[in-house]
Amino acid sequence: MHQLAKLGAALALLAGVSLAQSSGRPVGGTGATATAQPQVVGQSPTQAPGSGTAPVKGSLGKAGTGHLGFRLGYYNNGDAGDGNPFLDESLTVIEPVVFYDYNLSDSTNLFFKFSYDNVSSASIERLNSYPGTQQSGATGDYYFGLDGGATWALDEDARVSAFAHASAEYDYRSFGLGGSYARDYDGDSTTLKFSGSAYFDSLDIIRFDGDETEGSDNRTALNLSGNWYQVMTPRMHAEMGVNLTLQSGFLETPYNGVVADGGTITPQNYLASTALQTDRNTTGFEELPSSRARLTLHGRVRRMYGESTALELGGRLYGDDWGVTSFTVEPACYFWLVQDRLRARVGYRFYSQTAADDYQERYSQATEAALPEFRTQDADLGDFSSHGLGFRFDYFTSSASRWDFTFDYTTRSDGLDYLFGSIGWSTSF
Repeated sequence: MHQLAKLGAALALLAGVSLAQSSGRPVGGTGATATAQPQVVGQSPTQAPGSGTAPVKGSLGKAGTGHLGFRLGYYNNGDAGDGNPFLDESLTVIEPVVFYDYNLSDSTNLFFKFSYDNVSSASIERLNSYPGTQQSGATGDYYFGLDGGATWALDEDARVSAFAHASAEYDYRSFGLGGSYARDYDGDSTTLKFSGSAYFDSLDIIRFDGDETEGSDNRTALNLSGNWYQVMTPRMHAEMGVNLTLQSGFLETPYNGVVADGGTITPQNYLASTALQTDRNTTGFEELPSSRARLTLHGRVRRMYGESTALELGGRLYGDDWGVTSFTVEPACYFWLVQDRLRARVGYRFYSQTAADDYQERYSQATEAALPEFRTQDADLGDFSSHGLGFRFDYFTSSASRWDFTFDYTTRSDGLDYLFGSIGWSTSF
């Protein structure tokens, strides 16, 4: 599946999940396409935005209670001919997600999540045009994911959790394990949380022309994170965190190619023009280093004004040893349209990143042999900035149930604009 699918759809749907806590699959970008909507932490339908308490409590809930919900998301990005000049990067993803948690006792909570992606992309269509390829539109466009785990309250102030992850696609399989430890201080006004996870992935190497002779390879990712949540005043709270991800193995995208055109070929999408199919000296595979270290610093502060409005400012700094650096600024406003019934969030997101050391938009070398050892034309590893505008509405049908509606639209300086929308429902019992 296209790596934009996992960055743009899954992360957005699972709002608030850091890239550093995902599997090793998305290696191209730094999260530029993720439009995760931050949730109002610890807030009941009768509370004003921004008046939440610590995200997790020592007591997990009364035995026999829990939550059930679903989300249906839609992600689409077109390609106006920008980005990689030789690759159509258009993509559409439809993703339903079902989640459930249950308090087995007052100190033990079980949680599960199932997700399915239906993907249509230019990369899948392109493979169908090559004779002998094994991938088809019917078998190359799905993703199944299953997550489950448990949280245990050690006492009134401390919790530990553990989880397992498994997912499968046409050409990709992932298995992961992880856990966390959280402790409250100062009467629950401060929470420190430490998390770790490891993902072990295997992939079938299917090149842009359908070539599968290279067989399979592996990819691993180790994620470590720390998070500090603080109630600063009765009307203001904040959080900050750090995430470190270490990846190793086959980190390029198999179906990405690099065109050494010598300046003589007019860019044509799909890597499927007659010139590119018949002149193999002009085309090479993407090649990237077999290890990557990624560091993210993030923070967010939210303050309530009056009885129905809260303002929030979030930010993120990112850097990796591939030469990519980025920063994000996210102001947002939460407010009640109808008190205790309909809540809205309006947010803006600015993102800017530098290009990876091994990225070039065009390669002037005349033959594949003359290409650099490491090379990519992946637009997500290029230099670009983006502006995003997002809306979310939460409609509380009762004190226990709600519907939510989300719409985000982002414009990128490289022309790969995208939109994301979702509808969700959840209830507590």
